Amino acid sequence: MRSISRRLLVSSTIACAALFSVGVQAQAQTQAKVQSAQLAELLSKQAITELLYKYPRALDRLDRELLMSIGHPDAKVEFGKSVFPNWAAYTDFMMKAHGEMEGNNHRITNILIEVKGDTAVSESTGTATLLVKKEGRDDVYEERWMHSRYLDKWSRRNGKWGLDSRQTVMDYRRVLDVPAAIVKSGYVMGARTGRDDPSYKLFGSH
Repeated sequence: MRSISRRLLVSSTIACAALFSVGVQAQAQTQAKVQSAQLAELLSKQAITELLYKYPRALDRLDRELLMSIGHPDAKVEFGKSVFPNWAAYTDFMMKAHGEMEGNNHRITNILIEVKGDTAVSESTGTATLLVKKEGRDDVYEERWMHSRYLDKWSRRNGKWGLDSRQTVMDYRRVLDVPAAIVKSGYVMGARTGRDDPSYKLFGSH
């Protein structure tokens, strides 16, 4: 009887150990899948964040190629009352508008992103300070402060994230007339260096 009891105890112990091992392995596999999914989500968010940050750089450097790299070719944009049927049309509009400005500076902040597989949505805040010659006047400039939100839809195609659509929501706008004499005597704007800007050399050498 004692021999049988011992054998039963040993068998029970082995069975419990096996079940415990299976449970630990299953838990480890589940945890690994969760961590892998979380890492994939973070990488997607980072890729989209970098595209958002390229937007102000492209506008301030008047870099059409960089701006084109942000959206898919068929991306549609609502900008104020204007609707652009594709990303190239929007890019050409922005390049022309900013190329005619005396100076411009943009910032992107408050980035929120939600990712679901190969699609994502985001909201970000864009702040722009613009200096533009007043239409029909040579003696007055408009200094514009713009606070907007970009409501974006993204997709990953062939492994690359890009904009599918953008809706621009205006939160705050202020326009101040500034005499040209004051602009000439008291304003300093950085040179419109384009791809000759030293930042391109910095990134190209890394």
